[in-house]
Amino acid sequence: MGTALGRYARIFGCFARNGLVRELGFRVNFVFTVISEILWLGMMLVFVKVIFGYTKNVEGWSGDEYLFLLGTHFLISSLFETFFFGNLQRVSHLIRTGDLDFVLLKPVSTQFLLSLERMDYAALANAPLGLFLCGYAFVQTGASLTAANVVMYALLVCSGVITLYSLMFMFSATSVWLIRQTSASHFWFYLTSCSKYPAEIYKPMVRGVLWFVLTFIFPVLIVANLPASVMVRSFEPFLVVYAVVSAALLLMLSSLVFNWALRWYRSASS
Repeated sequence: MGTALGRYARIFGCFARNGLVRELGFRVNFVFTVISEILWLGMMLVFVKVIFGYTKNVEGWSGDEYLFLLGTHFLISSLFETFFFGNLQRVSHLIRTGDLDFVLLKPVSTQFLLSLERMDYAALANAPLGLFLCGYAFVQTGASLTAANVVMYALLVCSGVITLYSLMFMFSATSVWLIRQTSASHFWFYLTSCSKYPAEIYKPMVRGVLWFVLTFIFPVLIVANLPASVMVRSFEPFLVVYAVVSAALLLMLSSLVFNWALRWYRSASS
């Protein structure tokens, strides 16, 4: 077991180094990508300023609390995009061209290779920006900082990344049947668009059905909302347990769905 983990750690280290070399080969592109990420955050801050210029709270969320939610969203999105998003976008191309054959032949986990082969260091720029925004908003709210809340926050951030990864990986696996899966970027955009707003705004929609589906069936609403609530608002302990358990179950389900989808995969030679 320890030998296997060490082997995968070394492979991941190689992926990380290769990704860094790739980024350094296109320094100008890296700089402009980072700048665009900063500008996007700036636009979101202007949006928040305008909204809370007309109201003191949105469904119970104050302006500072929402800034913390936004910072958490940027942190989770950054981690997901750095390690997984670009890789999962490539799954459709690998299936369509038959290049998935070469991945399947390698003596390591196919899911591991498909998920972590490339790293997007430019997307990682949002992580410190998100943390800085969280720190600023936390001070402004005047909330109490406890070790338990920090641990829960870190655990829920990890759970949020795993949840987004699992959902996206299952979505990518449908390329086996759909072949040309060009809507992955749109799917990701809509997912993250839902998660960066207070979950409470969805409760009145379709008599609460939309909120229920996005909280308990496809739990994207709790990805950023719950860790933010743990730090600056009140929260339900049940949802914390649910978020962690559901992330673990979705991760296992993503593996099962992918292996099941491979039964229908037709290689380039077939």
